[in-house]
Amino acid sequence: MKQYLLISLLLIGLFLSFGFKNTAKHPADDKHTADEIINDYITAMGGAQKLASINNIYMEGEVNINGGKRQTRKWIVNKKAMRNEFTFSGITSYTIVRTDSGWNYSPNRGRKKPEPLTAAAVASNQPNLDIEGPLVNYKAKGFKVSYEGTDEIEGTEAYKIEEKLSDSLTKTFYIDPDSHFIMRVRTKSSMAGRVTTSATDYSNYTKTTDGYIFPMESGNVKYTLVKVNTDINDNLFRPTTK
Repeated sequence: MKQYLLISLLLIGLFLSFGFKNTAKHPADDKHTADEIINDYITAMGGAQKLASINNIYMEGEVNINGGKRQTRKWIVNKKAMRNEFTFSGITSYTIVRTDSGWNYSPNRGRKKPEPLTAAAVASNQPNLDIEGPLVNYKAKGFKVSYEGTDEIEGTEAYKIEEKLSDSLTKTFYIDPDSHFIMRVRTKSSMAGRVTTSATDYSNYTKTTDGYIFPMESGNVKYTLVKVNTDINDNLFRPTTK
């Protein structure tokens, strides 16, 4: 009788160990598709319809460059134009990008006139004009994505989505498996035979009073104000020295 009882207990133990393992899964253990992860990200950001309703954005904040703080302002008109301003010691520099042209004005570096951006620089900045981002409706935009597993980002096993926007531009998105927000974007670009890589971290995602969600910290920039769908003067996207 004792022998049967011992065998029964052993069988129960084996059954528990193999049949009722801890079902909590680590992101790396799951089988995911890029579309599933992207759809979760879009939902976290308020949904495709909410993102599509953004016609323009105005943002302002502070950027830390080598320990020095500068005021920054940004205007984006969806898929048309963008202007980035940086003000330090009363001097304002800016970069303008439009669909067909762009300029850089840096009076603090002795540049007295706005200088045209190269065609390659204008082309590489086009994704920045797309307010909803390149992951949204990526197929219609002609981009290709793939799920590349996970990488650790500040202690989190983040989903890794690689997106090829062109032969010379690839972006890798690292997405938090819990919040589904983008934590980091790594950009690899090729211009004039030179390959460059850069990475930007995103955090402090905040919902505005009208229900839009934005990361208030982007790289070394901390934004303090975001306005959506306001009146923006077209003259901001023309090169001037004023």
